[in-house]
Amino acid sequence: MSADIEGNMKDIKEICVEEGTTVSDGIRRLDAKGKKILLVTKRGRLTGVVTDGDVRRWILNKGDFDTDICELMYRKPRTVRNTEREKAKDLMIQERLEAIPVLNEREEPVDIIFMRDMLVEPVKKFGQVDIPVVIMAGGKGTRLNPYTNVLPKPLIPIGSETILERIIDSFRKNGCNSFWLTLNYKKNLIKAYFDEKKHAYDLSYVEEETYLGTCGSLHLLRENIKDTFFLSNCDVLLDIDYAKLYEFHKKNGYELTAVTSLKHFQIPYGVFELEMGGQIAAISEKPEYNFQVNTGVYVIEASVLKDIPKEEVFQMTNLINLLLEQKRKVGAYPVTDRAWKDMGEIAQMQKMIHSFQ
Repeated sequence: MSADIEGNMKDIKEICVEEGTTVSDGIRRLDAKGKKILLVTKRGRLTGVVTDGDVRRWILNKGDFDTDICELMYRKPRTVRNTEREKAKDLMIQERLEAIPVLNEREEPVDIIFMRDMLVEPVKKFGQVDIPVVIMAGGKGTRLNPYTNVLPKPLIPIGSETILERIIDSFRKNGCNSFWLTLNYKKNLIKAYFDEKKHAYDLSYVEEETYLGTCGSLHLLRENIKDTFFLSNCDVLLDIDYAKLYEFHKKNGYELTAVTSLKHFQIPYGVFELEMGGQIAAISEKPEYNFQVNTGVYVIEASVLKDIPKEEVFQMTNLINLLLEQKRKVGAYPVTDRAWKDMGEIAQMQKMIHSFQ
């Protein structure tokens, strides 16, 4: 067997799971390999595929993470035989597929072809949407001391670029060209850095006189932003299609959509459930839990800006709870853990830096 074939077989096995695998384990495999597709097999034969979109729909429909992954897989995926690989590109173009599994005569997956690898000319990876982006860049970043004693968090280098430049680049790849920075801590350093650089996008500043919390400074943008906009913390990077996020937000009629990430936790101990008086009702051995956590990225309608109080410390949790209390539509857009990089703490920052080396 040639080295290329051996390599393909190894790669394909890494994104294959057998029927009977739990949704939770399947999501972890999907997340770990970063291919955005998982092949489900039965005794080695392909029976379905799972994409990150399937996972998102499962989460939004409150599906059980302990159930068989067969419950969310697509059972009739388009495939090609190993002897007809030349048909793959046309099939993917006609049916707008990002990937297509390659099967042998026994219906076993032996490879997977991605559209991005079939194109000679470079193409935009994501859809395009040109709406304003507000980046909250005014915090002190105290969890990153002593680094932030010298530099404001937005200027901390992640590889060859600052974290703020990487955030801007991630939105620009999706077509965004208008950016607002809310500033407070070491604001003159941030302004001086960007004023000395040439950039092919519009960049404006909003300056807080005092720290206003995680979204209080949005009040200062009421006269500048009149339609839908993205909001991002200055310590997160998402590898997602922002056009799809925007489409999801609009289709569901939300006033605010928060991007969430699935986090899996396992308690490394036996956990007791107690009745009144201390009698043990049950014990679970190393229970596992799945949570949707806030990534710090949102799509927001301009109508929400009137709900931000003037010159008061106001947190994003305050805003979301206010909207929920008023029965207004607030949504979640789940992404995989791999799609989210966070540098809110030193260990996370070092991990993010390592990912760009």
